[in-house]
Amino acid sequence: MNPESHTENGKLIEPAAETAYLHDEIPLTRAMGMAVSSWDGRTVSLTAPLAPNQNHTDTAFGGAISSLGIMAGYCLVHLLLQERRISHRLLIQKSTIDYLRPIDADMTATACVPEAGELAEFLETLLHKRRARLTLHSQVQCRRMLAATQTGLYVAMLY
Repeated sequence: MNPESHTENGKLIEPAAETAYLHDEIPLTRAMGMAVSSWDGRTVSLTAPLAPNQNHTDTAFGGAISSLGIMAGYCLVHLLLQERRISHRLLIQKSTIDYLRPIDADMTATACVPEAGELAEFLETLLHKRRARLTLHSQVQCRRMLAATQTGLYVAMLY
């Protein structure tokens, strides 16, 4: 198995397949050159090159940084629900970001699965009430240094 992929319930999740899904469902991810680089069942990482996300100061545009952070959380929730074979719709309800330093090269965003109790409560609420909210934190790095932190409130709904 590819060390950058994860399987649960016998279903293999490949970063390339998740990237294709994001590009099809959210065209902005394609325009940004965003790609899922890894998923190990606990942490998802997305990358984006600087060039299509550059501003007039030759650094990453704030909206691109925010979008990458939001998509790390979005992708994490999507993968968790996909692995559990829960058909869903997913939206971002609220997002805040702190920009810590300029990004002048390719960037990476990561998001991690929340504590077990928080995840269990989210899943139980989703299955019983058909809708649930989950707050996730992502980190955006450039040159292996923390450049931004993003917090998002994601809403999942059953199909």
